[in-house]
Amino acid sequence: MKRTIRAQADFKNTLMRNQLTSLVLFESITTTKAKAKAVLPFINSFFNKVRVADLTAKRLAHQTLFDKNAVKKTFEEILPRYKKEETTFVRPFRMMPRKGDAAEMVMISLIRPLEVRAEKVTATKAKTAKVATKEAK
Repeated sequence: MKRTIRAQADFKNTLMRNQLTSLVLFESITTTKAKAKAVLPFINSFFNKVRVADLTAKRLAHQTLFDKNAVKKTFEEILPRYKKEETTFVRPFRMMPRKGDAAEMVMISLIRPLEVRAEKVTATKAKTAKVATKEAK
């Protein structure tokens, strides 16, 4: 069954671009389940197209994203994280239903590559070891 948002094409495109821009700027967004299903393939295809980081990719990013800061963050912070990874870029998480109309809500967030997670773990272990040696003295 095809996923559809019942709206005109220009509204759908603007919605997708707006969700993508917010995701790049804030690294996680909360939206309804229907919108999340529609926007996830769009987000992954965008990141796969701009992954090369050449002139064509930068032009595509400027055409797609609404904010220049989002374009800058994409190429300077987000894409360098995923240089070695061949993966999807986002992950949906189910949340509690929205209070007003009980719509199913989903949080979409960027996936942290394993290297970044491993660096944080080793940094935490190093801090813990320093604290333990100070307490022992």
